[in-house]
Amino acid sequence: MRTVNVRTLAAALLICLCFGSIHAYGVLLAPVELWLGTSRTVASMGYAIAVAALTAGVYLNGHIEALLGPQLRLTACGILAALGLIIAGGTASTAGLLLGFGLMYGLANGIAYAMSLGIAAGAMPGREAQAMGLATATYGLGAVLCAQLFNAALGHVHVAVILLVLAPLILAVCALGAALVQGDKRSGPYSTKGIPQATPRPLLFLWFSYLLGAFSGLMVLAHAPAIAVWRDGGPTQAGLVSSAVSMGSVAGGYLGGVFAERVPGPRGVALPLLVQAGALASLPLMSGLAPIVAALGLAGLCYGVLIAVVPAEVRRIGGPQAFAQNYGRVFTAWGIAGVAGPVTAGYLYDITLGYGAALAAAAALSLCSCLFIMCVGK
Repeated sequence: MRTVNVRTLAAALLICLCFGSIHAYGVLLAPVELWLGTSRTVASMGYAIAVAALTAGVYLNGHIEALLGPQLRLTACGILAALGLIIAGGTASTAGLLLGFGLMYGLANGIAYAMSLGIAAGAMPGREAQAMGLATATYGLGAVLCAQLFNAALGHVHVAVILLVLAPLILAVCALGAALVQGDKRSGPYSTKGIPQATPRPLLFLWFSYLLGAFSGLMVLAHAPAIAVWRDGGPTQAGLVSSAVSMGSVAGGYLGGVFAERVPGPRGVALPLLVQAGALASLPLMSGLAPIVAALGLAGLCYGVLIAVVPAEVRRIGGPQAFAQNYGRVFTAWGIAGVAGPVTAGYLYDITLGYGAALAAAAALSLCSCLFIMCVGK
């Protein structure tokens, strides 16, 4: 009978739930712009730097895993994140936002997220892919819940207060997580002895596949409400569209872990990419809010599946001991897609005055991503 270390799994999920708050920054964007008296572009840089720092944190985690155990890393993440949020909320300056929220909170976020995947996998031996999918879904759920909480709080408190309140919460969750994994040998640091430093060839194909698949997904998901307006031809409910996409992504995260258990290997990555390509290609042909929301929700689901099956595939290819290093390398593909994908969609919209070109490009990139992932098995 397969056993589950409930305490360790709870630690991983708590970390994911709390650190998912970084992706609720969109709710704070306009209030931050008004508070700091800056432009929308500069305010947006807070999240752009956070995405870049998050990617660096995932990469860095693979190199410090052998040096620091999970308790020390979680404690350090909590302190770094809390200090960053205090700087961002307490200095009332653009520099404070970019340094505190962007660089410091983003870096701590990436390390904590990467750690949580490994901790979750160790908590469910024999069902590692399902555990990582559950952690991925919880991270997305944290973004959805925090977006709702931030939005409700903005009617009563200043945006700086939200950042300052989040700081001790993050610190407390990291301290609790460190206590929960205390003494769990499976979540201790791995030795890097015998781990190949070169990236295995299948992971290179997976990197390109992840880059193109995430790029195409984020091109569309970042502009989902605007795409709905473009196709529906009239006023629409941006909240409904955003909720459908967000919940689709959360559900996809969990289903992706289950799916990776049932269909391991390249086919498990290729299938959501094919469905994603079909959903994106069909959007320019649709009219009416309901089918458009359904197609965008399906695209969100496929994206959620993709980001859940990729770490499972990384672990399958390189083994559990090299997971942190290998995943750090592969995750850089998501970092590039996270910054460039939405910008590319916006650029194509500006030059064509519509989303048809962006959707066609996104569908084509999804198909190209399928070709790369199928090379893994050759």
